[in-house]
Amino acid sequence: MKLIYNCSILGLVALLSFQSCSIEPELTDVYGEEVAWSSETNVEMSLNKFYPLIGQTYYTAHVNQDAYADLLKKNTPNDEVNLLILGSSSITSGANPLDNWAWSYTWIRQCNEFLDGLNKKGTGLPSEFYQRAEGEVLFFRAYVYFELAKRYGASVILYDDLNDGVGRSLSTPEEVWNFIAADLDKAAAQLPVTVPAAKRGKVTKGAALGLKARAMLYAKRWKASTDAVEALQALNVYDLSPDYKALFNQRRSEGIDNKESILEFGFLAPNFTYSFDYFFGPPLDGGYAQISPTENLVREYQMADGTDFNWSNPAHAANPYQGREPRFYASILYNGATWKGRTLETVEGSKEGFAIGGGTTSTGYYMRKLFDEKLTDLGRGELTFYFMRYAEVLLIQAEALAEQGQLVAGLGALNKVRRRAGFEQDLTATNNAQLLNLIRHERMIELAFEGHRYWDLRRWGLATTVLNGTHATGVKITKAVDGTLSYVLIDADNGRTRVYPEKYNRFPIPIAELQRNPNIEQFSEWK
Repeated sequence: MKLIYNCSILGLVALLSFQSCSIEPELTDVYGEEVAWSSETNVEMSLNKFYPLIGQTYYTAHVNQDAYADLLKKNTPNDEVNLLILGSSSITSGANPLDNWAWSYTWIRQCNEFLDGLNKKGTGLPSEFYQRAEGEVLFFRAYVYFELAKRYGASVILYDDLNDGVGRSLSTPEEVWNFIAADLDKAAAQLPVTVPAAKRGKVTKGAALGLKARAMLYAKRWKASTDAVEALQALNVYDLSPDYKALFNQRRSEGIDNKESILEFGFLAPNFTYSFDYFFGPPLDGGYAQISPTENLVREYQMADGTDFNWSNPAHAANPYQGREPRFYASILYNGATWKGRTLETVEGSKEGFAIGGGTTSTGYYMRKLFDEKLTDLGRGELTFYFMRYAEVLLIQAEALAEQGQLVAGLGALNKVRRRAGFEQDLTATNNAQLLNLIRHERMIELAFEGHRYWDLRRWGLATTVLNGTHATGVKITKAVDGTLSYVLIDADNGRTRVYPEKYNRFPIPIAELQRNPNIEQFSEWK
């Protein structure tokens, strides 16, 4: 299903123009290439076309990707996500719902066209502006290549100039990660540390360093990742927001200073909004309830004192939603939760209760994080999308330090995130494996619904166990005549077993690329 976003290209450009600078393009009957590069104003308009890359659809793609993992469950049984994860369909070179090959090379071409034009015709622009413009597009090119690399094992085709139409060979993973790192290094050197409030959302030095830290984590270049984090921290610009729940309820129009946001995408009603709540919200909100959190996720939210929740604990089982850590209440709508002036009821048989078939929850839960509780018109959402926030950077730092054997420093970064979540007792670990398990758990909770989980499991080598031969679980709640509630754990996959073969760790090269490029061949595991 295609989501409807209430904007047009002109509306997007207008919004970005409003947020980024006062744009009064040079007016003429015919816009030649020289005009495009003749002024900062015109170049700024060209730059703005790249910004949809970082969040134009709010979190739609991210929650859909988390549904391929163990965090979320699509409520309609024949949804394409369910068909794939349960083995009714499979990834092939001709059909891959997570493929981004053609999309990526379209954007790479646009990045290279801009960089070529800037180099040849933008020499008359002020030096500082020239450097910033080049840095922004280098950032976007690196981001697109990163999205390719994480899908295709970093075995992709590199273009650092305009494609001459001749098919090129695949580059090695080493070459691809070097390319991404070089683009981000140059971007970081040329981008400003901060931007004025009127340009909020523009790429900065911190964004380039943050993306490098993320990319180098995937590349398993631990030192390069921690170096990027330390350079970002040395800017003295970023910090954790004191309130996790409030963080995900901010609007660009409110102008709130948010030090956790490293790079964000803002919306502005009525002309530039999203319909996320309409497709994913609970039925009594007027939503289609397309997706629900799994019990696999919900049980991982600890108690407020830092101990683990356990259904085998009679006290926990009797009141499973009491005494949990604050992020649980900020992220999950559960039976008895207060939401939009009502008490949510997910008991079987209620209008928002557990059922199989779609239109309501198939797990006993709904998301709360990313939804706007104040929203009445579900097609007019305007909460802020975070491309990267400082909590993720700290978790990157913790993981990369752990991989380098630096337990004390790694725990320090991890516990900063935990303290913001409300925990008073710091975690401890006696070895790298233990610390890495703690970090993996924290990423699951802190970054829930932000699109990291599926890719994390792949890069950790855990997808073939966590997502293969397993089941998503939910909770079916029934209410007795006297009001007593009974909780029964159920198989949200309806008896079907999840399928994730090892070859999914590197997607196949699309058949269209193989047919037009004689200089590459399919990966061995896909032949």
